[in-house]
Amino acid sequence: MKNLLMVSITVAAISMLSAGVNAQNFAGKTVKVIVPSGSGGTYHVYCQLVQRNIGRHIPGNPKTIIQNMSGAGGVKAANYMYNVAPKDGTVIAMLSPGVSMIPLLRKGQKAIRFKTRDLNWLGTASVRSYVIAFWHKSPIKSIGDLKKREAIMVTSGRSSMSYLIPHFMNKTLGLKMKIITGYKGGGAMNLAIERGEGEGRGNFYSGFTGVRPDWIRDNKLTFVTWMGPPRPEVLKYTYLRDLMKTKLHKDMYDLLDVNLQVGQSFYAPPGVPKAIVKMLRTSFENMVKDPKTIAEAKSRRVPWATRTAEQIRAQLAKGWNTSPEATAGLVRMLGFDKKLKKKKKKK
Repeated sequence: MKNLLMVSITVAAISMLSAGVNAQNFAGKTVKVIVPSGSGGTYHVYCQLVQRNIGRHIPGNPKTIIQNMSGAGGVKAANYMYNVAPKDGTVIAMLSPGVSMIPLLRKGQKAIRFKTRDLNWLGTASVRSYVIAFWHKSPIKSIGDLKKREAIMVTSGRSSMSYLIPHFMNKTLGLKMKIITGYKGGGAMNLAIERGEGEGRGNFYSGFTGVRPDWIRDNKLTFVTWMGPPRPEVLKYTYLRDLMKTKLHKDMYDLLDVNLQVGQSFYAPPGVPKAIVKMLRTSFENMVKDPKTIAEAKSRRVPWATRTAEQIRAQLAKGWNTSPEATAGLVRMLGFDKKLKKKKKKK
């Protein structure tokens, strides 16, 4: 009887192990990649690169598809992934870079229904330099000009880098950028600038090389400052951190800069089994090193400066360890405390 029991336990253990192995084989499944913006910009390009290349590195070579989910500067997609997306590894997403520190900066707000630190990180496709750029027809040619006259900037939402950075610059440097929200992704913002609805926008430098290389070639843009990981083309412009006059402002800058050091990062939602997360992470790491993927990124004119899941977690830790004074100061500066005040008044 004892031997029979041992045999039964062994068979059950083998069956469970076999089921775990089979669960990691995605043959016949479809993996969806969520883009946290509309089409027409480089967020879509990076998600396309992952969607087109990761399938051959996942056991079973599943079919892959892509879905755009714009809204609130990337918050809508993050909320969906955290609360609604299947927890079986069949849905992964890119985090909009400006969103990585939002749970800290907008803590306690109903609209933020995700926790960045709980996400299952797969890796970063690239970190990129960020610029503030103006259309060539605008009279704005320098930071000094922004102190003298109002300039209209376009962005998607208040959680996006193209809102956070100009607003931060206004408050710390006394500039006059008027920021208009509501554009569904980089493509829509580029069209707005071209049509004259806005004069400028914040964007990754490679956001222009990837979808509007002629704008740089034909000198249709004026760059007034840059931040984030450096690249040779931007070093001749003013580095934004160098304009910060106080240690407090520098610390606030560094907190915002975490977003750019995390970069175009991909993740699976919390609740996905550890074995599947490990498999997806390995598949992602193999995919970003694949010469075929690297060649495709080069052909799309976007950088491929990758980071591991461990490096993402280290950058996020820097942000969460920012001094309470700098964190609270940035929350007030960006106006994220206003909704909390309204909420308390209603109570």
